[in-house]
Amino acid sequence: MLLGNLIDLTPTVNFATKQSSEPGEYWGVREIPDCQLIYVLSGEVQLILGPDSYSIRPGECVFYGHNSPHILTSVRHSTFYSLHFTWHAPSSQPVHPAYHIKEVRKTELARHPESYSLTIEGRGEFTIPHHFVLSGVEPLMARIVKVYLQPDDWGASFAMRALMMELLLTLVRNVTEHKTAESASKIELALHAMKEEPTRNWSVAELADVCGYHPSYFARLFAEQTGTSPKQYIISERIKLAKLALLKGEPMETIAQRLGYASIHYFSNNFKKETGLTPSEFRQMPGRMARERE
Repeated sequence: MLLGNLIDLTPTVNFATKQSSEPGEYWGVREIPDCQLIYVLSGEVQLILGPDSYSIRPGECVFYGHNSPHILTSVRHSTFYSLHFTWHAPSSQPVHPAYHIKEVRKTELARHPESYSLTIEGRGEFTIPHHFVLSGVEPLMARIVKVYLQPDDWGASFAMRALMMELLLTLVRNVTEHKTAESASKIELALHAMKEEPTRNWSVAELADVCGYHPSYFARLFAEQTGTSPKQYIISERIKLAKLALLKGEPMETIAQRLGYASIHYFSNNFKKETGLTPSEFRQMPGRMARERE
């Protein structure tokens, strides 16, 4: 389900609580009429969501929406925040979901849960995962619960909408930053290997093996994180070394041989394609300008 642009959302908090549960306590099999976030503070909670199962530990969160059969079970004595909300609502006034929660048969768990996506300015479409790390949100969730428990306070529903918007923005930032860092760490060994041995003719299969991935998956992950292919990346690393060597006055024959080029002609063509200059032209540039072209 595509929810539209993040900045156009009008979320409404329908229910908010901080609760504790004993081992074995559970809720489900059921479907809810809105969406729910569970954030674990201590202990461990298990979520069976459709055919998938997640263990939620402190600092982790799960998200699911309507039309998503699930069972929530407390594995150990646990404390967690639970928020029910709708993404778009004409009113910010809470609509408690309890009357519309539906018990379903266990066979319904074979169905895959509903997927939710947002459009983010300058970043494209973002699909909200069902299980993720969400750091630094305890004070924000505590404020939402506090305001929810004061329904007679003037402006409480509007305050919850603003807090929920802040929480959703924090969620998107946390998840995207975590994914970026996680993906970058997945190719770190390959990047290190290429920088250590830039003259080696690395194949995609060899680099994938360094990271422990299938070549096609590695190539896709590499392109996502660097914006280029492994082959182009190693060429760029070689040209960086070539520039330094040229500025130091090393002979082109020596540079070409050291960087693994079969001939000076091949090295020169490769260098010009990357920099727009031949090695001789680059070396003849004034020192300051040459360094700027690095």
